[in-house]
Amino acid sequence: MVHQHLGQDFRRLWSFHRDPLKTLSQIARAQGPLASFHMGPWAFVLVSGGAQVHTLLNTHGKHLIKGPGMDANNPLIGRGPLVAEGDLWKMERLAIQPAFDHGRFADYGTWITQATRDYCHQVIRTKATTSDHDMLVLTMRVVLGTLFQGDASVSALQEMAQAVQTVMTYFYQRSRSVLRWPYTWRVPGTLPYHRAADRLQPWMAEFLQGPRKSLVAERLHQALPNDPDAVLQTALTLIMAGHETTGHALFWTLLLLAANPAVQARLQQEVDDQLRGQCPQISSLDRLPYLKAVILESLRLFPPVWLLSRSNPHPLTLEGETFAPRTFFLVSPYVTHHLSSEFPNPDDFDPERWLQGDQEAYALAFLPFGKGPRSCIGRDFALLEMQLVIASFVQALTLHPISGTSWRPVPRLSLLPPPGMRLTVSPRST
Repeated sequence: MVHQHLGQDFRRLWSFHRDPLKTLSQIARAQGPLASFHMGPWAFVLVSGGAQVHTLLNTHGKHLIKGPGMDANNPLIGRGPLVAEGDLWKMERLAIQPAFDHGRFADYGTWITQATRDYCHQVIRTKATTSDHDMLVLTMRVVLGTLFQGDASVSALQEMAQAVQTVMTYFYQRSRSVLRWPYTWRVPGTLPYHRAADRLQPWMAEFLQGPRKSLVAERLHQALPNDPDAVLQTALTLIMAGHETTGHALFWTLLLLAANPAVQARLQQEVDDQLRGQCPQISSLDRLPYLKAVILESLRLFPPVWLLSRSNPHPLTLEGETFAPRTFFLVSPYVTHHLSSEFPNPDDFDPERWLQGDQEAYALAFLPFGKGPRSCIGRDFALLEMQLVIASFVQALTLHPISGTSWRPVPRLSLLPPPGMRLTVSPRST
């Protein structure tokens, strides 16, 4: 019997490596909102129910630490706020928090709208398609301009966006590998990562040390005067996480709009009626409820961060069951968002669900930005950015559906669209 279970556990591990979304979804549906299972020799608890996720991340969140996959030795982000724990994390979080105060959003909104309009004009002039990489370049420009008061040429933005994708891919592959070379070893298979890292670090340092110091740079230098590695890695975390997740989320939203012409037409009508040709601004977003519903529904179907992991240094009781220290808890926003017990018809793209008074009912199970003390610090900034970008996009362009292309998401550190997908667009005549 032991050998039989061991074989099943390793088959599950193999299944997870081949298709983690399917594997975790099957576990949640078979075992319920709190599922204990093994993959290979390792024990996990998958927490998928909205109420259970809320209890784990909100009620117990301050007593948890990041789980497997978060490597403090990572030389690019290991001492940044995504990975850091304890006092270092608290200092970094406090240092960067003012950059996300809502009082700054009006200025940010102007920059976001202008960057998006520049991109739309470029699309109209030079090409008739857009892609996931294009959205990553756009969001790279947004993060630089808003949080670091900088800008760069299109070619430099493209290079940096590609470098971020290279290092993120390496981090994901390394987290799944039994054999993990030290980060400093330049061996075959790691050279693309090293070339990208060698480009990203000095590039980010220039923005931190340049003559126009941003609020983020000033506060990080003040908070961590004797820890230049933490300063640089916090800035890199903001760049990498801030542009990468939002860029993918924007392209998923564009794909959904292209595949659902009626939704796109309704959204264009709302934008036309409410803005009357004026540029989208933060002050106009309250008049665009369908826009927000489209974005929330896109984030539900394809949450950029598809997996969170936590561990408990001390015993933890959840749903009447006490878990020993060092239990590995997994939370998958993708899995939770696709449970029919949490969202009716969960696989349908239905923005209307967010306009029918059900938002409070969905609050516990909706977690594209995580929950609790380690939730995304840039949540409101990301929602602002997505609303302004999509409004500007549909105001200027019409997206056309793709036929014969698989929509199967690609889980890496973020939830990626299938590689090579491009959307055909055309300028609107309004």
